[in-house]
Parts: sequence; C-alpha cells; structure tokens
Amino acid sequence: MRKPPASPQAQDTIAAAHPLARALIAQLGSRTDGPVLDFAAGSGRNTRALRAAGLRVVSVADAVAESPTPLAGITARFAAALSSHGLLHGTPAAIAHKVGTIARRFEPGGLLYATFGSSRDARFGEGERVDAWTFAPIDGDERGVSHGYFDRERLTALLERCFAIESLEERAVDDVVGAWAHPESPLRGAVHWLAIAAKR
Repeated sequence: MRKPPASPQAQDTIAAAHPLARALIAQLGSRTDGPVLDFAAGSGRNTRALRAAGLRVVSVADAVAESPTPLAGITARFAAALSSHGLLHGTPAAIAHKVGTIARRFEPGGLLYATFGSSRDARFGEGERVDAWTFAPIDGDERGVSHGYFDRERLTALLERCFAIESLEERAVDDVVGAWAHPESPLRGAVHWLAIAAKR
C-alpha cells in the first residue's frame, strides 16, 4: 500500500518544493555567498530543493521556529530566507517579531520569500478567537494552534518596517500545503499571501 502523497516517510511520494522555494531558486541560482535560511523546515522538502540547486542552507525545525528565540546559536548572515509556513502561526504581533528577528540576520538586500495567512482564508473567524486577527482551530490537526491573518494593508505595514516589497500575491493553497501537515482534516478554502521582499 502506498503512503499518502507528500508523506515524509516515502521519498518517492514527497510533494514538490513550495512555489516560493522554486521562485527563490530561480532568483538566486547558486550565485550567492551567504546561506539561505529555511525557517520552519517541516518535512524538509524545501531544504532538499534548495541544496539540490547548489545553495547552502541553514534549516530551522518547526518547533524551534515557534520558540521565542528561533535563531539562537546561529551566527550566519543570510542572503535569503524562505518560510512556507513558519510565519502563519501566532498573533500578528508574534509574527511581526519573527519577521524582525529574521530581518536582523540578513545581509544588505537579503531576500524574504514567505507565506502569511490571509483574512480571506476560510478559517478566518472560526474556532477560538484570540484577538481580532487571530483564531485557533478547536479540532483537527492544528487544534489549539493560533493562526494570525492579514489583509493587504496590515501585511504591507508589517513588511515595510524592514523590507521593500517586490511581490505580494494572494493565493488559494489547498493543493500546495504538504499533506503530512493536515492528515486528519485536509485544508478546504485555505488562502495565503505569498510575499517576496528585499531588506532595506
């Protein structure tokens, strides 16, 4: 019996790298001296793709990315950072803190390729209300995990504290998110912002 698509236990069924990982590879190629940060690396699908493209990668596990000091002990200055899901969880203030932490570790002009929760996501306003922009599911795979959501204005304001925004696209992502992350309750109506920005 085959394991589910994107199962991290079956290498032949692991999903392709996130679209932002592929876009970052296309942007950088292997032409960078500094390493790339994979922030909240999940199953490792993006780390593998980045390394296969010839990039040096510092990979931060999901549990570490959720901690108050996710880059403690890492001394590298990054040419770029990728986060396919590490900036989805927590209140907008907590997410802004993580973005600032990453930004402070960039080389000048460092690139951020990251996803953020959209207020058009079907889960916005559902579950336990933490604040006006944060909700935690009451059942399923992510029960009790706070998710922060943004409209364009609020996300633009957050990013522009440290970055010049190059692209900000709102996209349905049910077929993009790794299946291993939601085995009990596959996503229906998930919408993320796909952001590309350069450190000021």
